[in-house]
Amino acid sequence: MNEWGFGGGFDALPPTEGGEQFDIELVGPHLRVGGRISLGRFSRLSDRVNHGNGYLRLSDARLLKRNGEPTSLVVPELWVNPDEVTFLAITRTPDVTPVPGALRSPEYIAKQIRRFLVFTPGHVITGLVHVFPGMSVAGIVEGQDPRFLPLTNVSARSLADRRVISRFDLLLVNRTQMTAASITDEPLTSASGEPGGVEVEAPIVES
Repeated sequence: MNEWGFGGGFDALPPTEGGEQFDIELVGPHLRVGGRISLGRFSRLSDRVNHGNGYLRLSDARLLKRNGEPTSLVVPELWVNPDEVTFLAITRTPDVTPVPGALRSPEYIAKQIRRFLVFTPGHVITGLVHVFPGMSVAGIVEGQDPRFLPLTNVSARSLADRRVISRFDLLLVNRTQMTAASITDEPLTSASGEPGGVEVEAPIVES
């Protein structure tokens, strides 16, 4: 079972209610909050965020300080406009048992793992992006799908206070909040030594 989890089998539920839950941290220009998000009938967090309609619903939401420390303000339910979200990241992954009939992607998709640098109005973010072989920086940043681009093994440094650095296993950055970006390494090569794709389990890729 992949650590990002599987859901599915929730046809009787609203599209974004029920299902597996993830503890996440959500950051925007004027908001930093932690809470829990449900996948509903979706199999991955990226699908829930990119293909769910309307506002993002967080349960047990706690307002955080700029450095990520918790405040005393907690609400049982918070609805957040995705247009105002710079990025969201998983802070805890649940133990998940696969559900028969779950909506899931093919087991493997050939991708290259590249080190990606992203600037947003409030952060500089570095992490690994999983892209199709030969994809350029322009192809990544000028694409419109998915709206929230997944990165793994991420470091996010605050531009307002560069001493504040947050680290996440998985982060989804809003393309509309990206002000600059670059690939900072060479592509991985195949076993033959030729540039090529790396077989990566689709749920890890979060594409």
